[in-house]
Amino acid sequence: MSIPALRQPKTIEEKIPTYNEPQNFLIVTLNDGKKLVVSSDAYHGILATGQLNRCVFCETEMVRDVICKERHKASENHRKILEGYPHIDEFKENLLRKLNAANYYCTICNDVVMMHYARRHIQESSHHQELCKAKARALSYKPYN
Repeated sequence: MSIPALRQPKTIEEKIPTYNEPQNFLIVTLNDGKKLVVSSDAYHGILATGQLNRCVFCETEMVRDVICKERHKASENHRKILEGYPHIDEFKENLLRKLNAANYYCTICNDVVMMHYARRHIQESSHHQELCKAKARALSYKPYN
């Protein structure tokens, strides 16, 4: 008795919708007077995950909608929580915030980094490129009034 041949599974390519949201920027002035320009979402800890936005500081998920996201960033609750996560002076212009006992949040890259890899992260070329972009934006960026 022969064994039936196995069929190859069908590959289904699920199209994930892409969102081209407008990007707002903020000027961050460091203690030494240097300025960096980072995205508003990165400063506020808003990560885009699939079809949702997630605030890493409030641990809140919201529909991926510009109005909903901006409402959250402007909320009094978010602002109070954000004050509890200052940038760590030790990392200077790399703008890392301690999220919890195991993780940091990198404002430059808009990414959560494990504490053990924080020093390695700030030496990576991808972080360095984003930091260079933030510095370059600071030279040419004019705030919108």
